[in-house]
Amino acid sequence: MSLGHSGTFTAGKDREFFCDSCGARCTRSINGDLEYGHLVGCPQRPDQFTIGTADGSYKYTPEETDADTDGGASA
Repeated sequence: MSLGHSGTFTAGKDREFFCDSCGARCTRSINGDLEYGHLVGCPQRPDQFTIGTADGSYKYTPEETDADTDGGASA
């Protein structure tokens, strides 16, 4: 999947990480209560994040966990 970015995606900051479930680059809130960036349908995505217009067509499906993912729609 390509988002038109020619570089590499990293999670180099203290609160950034790649989700083991959906493969998206995510960020933990300062207090650690929320994680932003999970794909729609990811079991780690907070329930209070409803599907919005920015979610586009990138959805988490369990079959894609081994696929090369580079983020996508997020919270």
